[in-house]
Amino acid sequence: MRLLALGVDHRSAPATIREALAFGDDRLGPALGALREAFPGNEFVVLSTCNRVEVYAAGPDDVAPGVDAIGDFLAGFHGLRHESFAGHLVGYHDEAVVGHLFRVAASLESLVLGEGQILGQVREAYRAAVASKAAGPVFHAAFQHALRVGKLVREKTGMDQGKLSVASVAVDLAREVFDTFADKTVLVIGAGKMGDLTLQHLKSLRPGRILVANRNPERAEAAAARWDGRAVPFDRLNQALIEADLVISTTAAAEPVVEYDQYVRVQRARRNRLALILDIAIPRDFDPRIGDLDQVTLYHVDDLRAQADQNLSRRRQGVEPALQIIERETAACYAALRRQQDAGALLRQLGDRADQIRERELEFLFQNLPHLSESDRAAIAHMAARLQNQFLHHPRAAVRSAASEPIPPDAPHPVLTAVRHLFGLADGPPPAPKPGLKEIS
Repeated sequence: MRLLALGVDHRSAPATIREALAFGDDRLGPALGALREAFPGNEFVVLSTCNRVEVYAAGPDDVAPGVDAIGDFLAGFHGLRHESFAGHLVGYHDEAVVGHLFRVAASLESLVLGEGQILGQVREAYRAAVASKAAGPVFHAAFQHALRVGKLVREKTGMDQGKLSVASVAVDLAREVFDTFADKTVLVIGAGKMGDLTLQHLKSLRPGRILVANRNPERAEAAAARWDGRAVPFDRLNQALIEADLVISTTAAAEPVVEYDQYVRVQRARRNRLALILDIAIPRDFDPRIGDLDQVTLYHVDDLRAQADQNLSRRRQGVEPALQIIERETAACYAALRRQQDAGALLRQLGDRADQIRERELEFLFQNLPHLSESDRAAIAHMAARLQNQFLHHPRAAVRSAASEPIPPDAPHPVLTAVRHLFGLADGPPPAPKPGLKEIS
């Protein structure tokens, strides 16, 4: 059995190369079909995301494709010159393939450490391979194990806890402050990129209303249209502040947009309802003293960045425990794959040995009973085959079951070893026919 993972990711290749090699949803099925046709007898899974494109292959030693063969396939399928991307390819072999897959599923190989999207992408890649009949027993075992490892790492290390961008930290803070958003009004002051990005994250909270205020009315209207909100004239900012439960301020004004005394009056008009203000403007849009008012929570961009950095630090602390989990699970998975292959080889050997004995004994029988008709011979051969299958049914089932049982990776499997000895599979050719058969007449 040979395993190979070959592809590019955000560390090895620029976006132009990743985009050129990517498999969109409409091309993934045809690609898997083309791989099966080009390399019969092998299994394949293709993982294609914004940050990585990887082909996973598994097959017998004599037919498994190598790095050059998969590279040539990628070039031909995408209409590229192999040399245009060959220097960016990264490959893994055998047990290292399992370890790499587990690290990918656990997001240790992601651009954003601990991000949760990759686990779903690995799941979808595996499902696509199953749907295309490109995945077989090796990748059924490896990818299902990878999905379990990805979940296990998150549960045991907390690496997915805490967001890492200012915009996503803002969403987390909003969730901590408010129980529901269906009855809340969100006000965005400024219509720049940061406001848009934060609104993109906050939109998932489904607020009741979104207001957009900007000194340029046209930009306010455009931003409001993008987020299904309503533009507010800048001279009516105070009224918008009174209505808003959550404020995101992102202007590039040289002076504060909202002074302390101004917001004291606003909060009084709001009857001291709870307000969350995310001032991510530089310089600040809100007087910092506003955060001292009752029922007002004010965060500056530095507060959000500090929280994001703290979250990243916590995630990094989970890397070493995650690697320990992955190392243990990789060894267990690869050992199980080898046992699976050993069991398959043993079953083929057992079947071949039984076939040889059955065919030889039938030939000997038919030579001694030349008067048998063709239908008699067919009936006897059919009975012998059924007898063989019934006799081997329980040994085969025991071997398959035993192959899935966890044992130390380097230990010989007791059941597989016992079957070899019981059926003489380690002792050379099948035994000679018994002399007594010669006396049949």
